[in-house]
Amino acid sequence: MLLRVGCDGILQPGRARPAVVDGAVTLEFLSEMPGPRGAELVAAWPALGEPPWLGHRIRRITVLSDGSIRVEFGAPGRDPARLFADPRLAGIVTEVGGGDARDAIDANDGPVVTRHDASIAYARSLGRTVRLLAFDRQYLVAFGGRIDAAAATGLAAGVGADWVRMGAPGSRRSSRLTWEEVVGECDPGWPEAAGDSAADEEPSAAGTAPERSGTLRPAVSYREGDIAARQIAERVVSAGLRQGGVAAAVAGLTGPGGRLVVRPVAGDGALWTRGDVAAVLGVRAGPVHPCSLHAEALRELAGWRAGPGRGGGTVLPVGEAAAFAIGAGTARTR
Repeated sequence: MLLRVGCDGILQPGRARPAVVDGAVTLEFLSEMPGPRGAELVAAWPALGEPPWLGHRIRRITVLSDGSIRVEFGAPGRDPARLFADPRLAGIVTEVGGGDARDAIDANDGPVVTRHDASIAYARSLGRTVRLLAFDRQYLVAFGGRIDAAAATGLAAGVGADWVRMGAPGSRRSSRLTWEEVVGECDPGWPEAAGDSAADEEPSAAGTAPERSGTLRPAVSYREGDIAARQIAERVVSAGLRQGGVAAAVAGLTGPGGRLVVRPVAGDGALWTRGDVAAVLGVRAGPVHPCSLHAEALRELAGWRAGPGRGGGTVLPVGEAAAFAIGAGTARTR
């Protein structure tokens, strides 16, 4: 990691130390720490239109003569150096699999990095070394409507608790943030930060669910292949079938229209359509800058007229999923 966030939340040097002057962050690399630096590191960074740069107005990136890197921000927000604690800027890519990794575990060709619950449980049953890397995936549910804050918080806690229990032991935990805290640190009025091409549309009125065709069943959408997101969508639908305050909270957030269904979204398709009343979002968690998380979530909801920053909508953090490194066995498993 270029920089680290300590247990107390304080930014610490990693492979580099930061210097923040006049809206620019300079990364000065520590000689004893291995890893790409200078022009090699900059070449490995994501494009400026991709996470984690979203939500940060980057004016210029310069490699200095001593190999340091200076990143100039057009409108630096709070604690801009924290952006460089994001693993996506470390220049070292670790592929984390979300699908079934049991065949790879059986093949025993080397370490496997996964957040697939059944694969984690399977590896433990074989006596493999299973090491927690990080809680690196944050799940949120976005709704078109708005309700009392206490009722919304209660719904998020209930859905989150159900979802955590469905995972392998220690692989999930309840959310440690609120959307209000994230928005409080970031400017929700930056449509370009979210990659939103629909910035000129009029927002829906606060307190109402987005419009939908009467021929469509009201749906909770999620990214196809993301098992954790599907489970959260199913938990939301289940909550709407219960009695009392939980069902009332779901109805208030989704509007009238009958029983909800879940809807998978293939590939990079738009997550939100006219038939949806809620969408499950999966974004990068861990030591990321809150404005990176904020902008990544908004990009997922681009074009949603009732979304956050558009005069309406509710976003509820539900929980985090962890990535694990599974070691190779001492003998091949048949």
